[in-house]
Amino acid sequence: MHTSSSLERPLPTSLESERAVLGAAILNGDALMETIQSLSREDFFFPSHQGVFTTLVEMSAEGRPIELASLVETLAGKKELEHCGGAGYISQLTDGVPNFNNVKHYAAVVKSYSRRRDLIHTCHAIEEQSFAGDEPIQEIIEKASRAMLGLMSAQGTSALPATWAEAVASAMNEVIAAIRNPAAVMRLVSGIKKLDDMTAGFRREDLVLIVGGTSHGKSTLAQQIAVLADSQTYKGLIFSAEMSKEAIAKRELSHTSEVPLYLLRRPEKIYSPQAIIDKLMYAAAEESKRSLLIVDHDITPSRVWSISEMVHKSQGLDFVIVDYDQLVVREGLSKHDNEYQEQARFVADALELAKRLHICFILLCQPRKMDVDVASGKRAPRVEEIFGSSAVANTAHHILWVIRRFFQKQMNVENEGEAVVYILKARNDKAGHVDIGFDPERVLFVDEPPGTTEQLPYKDD
Repeated sequence: MHTSSSLERPLPTSLESERAVLGAAILNGDALMETIQSLSREDFFFPSHQGVFTTLVEMSAEGRPIELASLVETLAGKKELEHCGGAGYISQLTDGVPNFNNVKHYAAVVKSYSRRRDLIHTCHAIEEQSFAGDEPIQEIIEKASRAMLGLMSAQGTSALPATWAEAVASAMNEVIAAIRNPAAVMRLVSGIKKLDDMTAGFRREDLVLIVGGTSHGKSTLAQQIAVLADSQTYKGLIFSAEMSKEAIAKRELSHTSEVPLYLLRRPEKIYSPQAIIDKLMYAAAEESKRSLLIVDHDITPSRVWSISEMVHKSQGLDFVIVDYDQLVVREGLSKHDNEYQEQARFVADALELAKRLHICFILLCQPRKMDVDVASGKRAPRVEEIFGSSAVANTAHHILWVIRRFFQKQMNVENEGEAVVYILKARNDKAGHVDIGFDPERVLFVDEPPGTTEQLPYKDD
């Protein structure tokens, strides 16, 4: 009589490798970043290690220092300390930790054993289905083939081609769901009606480029999209390699309080300080409710990927904004790297991240040296005039180029409130341009150039 092989033997695992990874992550922040990119909670076999890894990711996402004492305290606060082995076991994780440079090796070992267990579970499920005999053999074989090909894929998804009928059915499900519940489909918009009507908003798995010269407003437009998305309860992460978090927050305080931004840099012009402070205090209370996250230093490509993964795993993530790509890429370059090649790799990795995490990725870019005819407004900019590798433009789903007429018209004050956004690329949607307004006092794009506003308590020049 034949017997089932079942799951009678211990599942493969490496206690030492799991301990090494966690110990290195506790002692070194870079080691934690390395592991976050390649491992998830489920890759650890021991429940205690799953709890420690999850807590480390949560602490790092919240910006809290990763220290042994704070880890123990956090686990105790969550009432998970004993589940994770107790303070004594947690403390022993850092004993005899191997060289931090080897953390990738130990993480790879942990991942390998995790995949072995996945394979064992998959084979066991096929075995059980075969023994049960309540499904046609062809269906069992097809399911087994898909499961095995899914394990072969680096992303864990089936590598089998879909039939055209399957593609149509899947597309119909998406379309019908969107028609019946439009609010359920994420669309990131700017709040500028003219522009939003043209773009129809940005979706999950989109890679969006916002291009603009210095001071033309690419960061401003991206921030407007981020703030409005946050108001719609979408979770966002901003990497600002150019502006500090305080500078970003001051812009939004100006918008919400309706206090001109330049007054926050020139307090001597304020003749009624308390009135301004009251407005700002109210704005600060409102802005403090936002869930946006900002990284404004030590930004390299690897940190963009690891922090995005960390935030996604710990608290969810809907969109990422990187401002701007050249600065981030250069920060991660060695003297032997080619900047254009690294930029192409960065953009390709950004698209891969957007697909893997099911998020929208918005990347800000500089143009090459501005063409004279573009600078003077005689012609529209072209895709090939974006700085760097052609892969930047070829990979993106949407390309928006922002220009303030003020700079096209030799900084004529009469044109200070005028701007234009060129939609140079819009996969599956409209391309073209739209004339919009710019409010120079609040540093904010609007539908129409601003008119006269109510006088605030500050001094004129």
